[in-house]
Amino acid sequence: MTKSVTHALVLCAFVAAGSLPALSACGGGKKPADSPAPEASDTSSSESPLASSAAPAASSAAPVDSAPLTQVLLTDSGQITKIFDAANAAPAATMKPNGATGGDALAKGVRDAAKKLAAGMQPDGAMAMGSLKEKQHLQTDITLQPGKCYAIVGYSKKIKDLDLYLLLPPGILSGQDLTDDNRPIIGGPPQPMCPVSSTPVTYKLDIFADAGSGDVAVQLFSKGK
Repeated sequence: MTKSVTHALVLCAFVAAGSLPALSACGGGKKPADSPAPEASDTSSSESPLASSAAPAASSAAPVDSAPLTQVLLTDSGQITKIFDAANAAPAATMKPNGATGGDALAKGVRDAAKKLAAGMQPDGAMAMGSLKEKQHLQTDITLQPGKCYAIVGYSKKIKDLDLYLLLPPGILSGQDLTDDNRPIIGGPPQPMCPVSSTPVTYKLDIFADAGSGDVAVQLFSKGK
């Protein structure tokens, strides 16, 4: 064995022991063949571009409950929208604190009607008052609180058919009177209005003289659930 061969064998022995880096003479220095670069994955065919995006945040506004609070007869959305628009454009009723306890004819008319139509309930808030010509509207806002049941009683001595509509924007009918007379009521026995909302809700009350002209009074009544 030549000296050069012996020297090479010694070096390879050190390489095998890990004392020296691998050398080509020992068969360990050859660069491995280059691997092909991985292709970029194409997700367009297997996943929608929106699938990995975050879902849009839910709206913080609570949805409006479109279910009526009591029985209604009018269901045509076009007619309901017209009533809501007319109420929005109408003059505001005059609000009279403790009006239901007054000695005038209107207050007495409301009290007498409420004895039957809103039995067991007490006046809640101010009385809405005003004067209407036939086919004219008055309006006021009414806020209903959770934990109570309600009725709305109206009265006019001269208007033969006084109508009441309780509405939510942009035109949802939540209640209406069911009679054609001068003592309308929304939510009277046996079906008072008992909101299920956990927060107060403000409604638009439309007061409408369908037949006749004269002074009107409308009072909200309530009792605990």
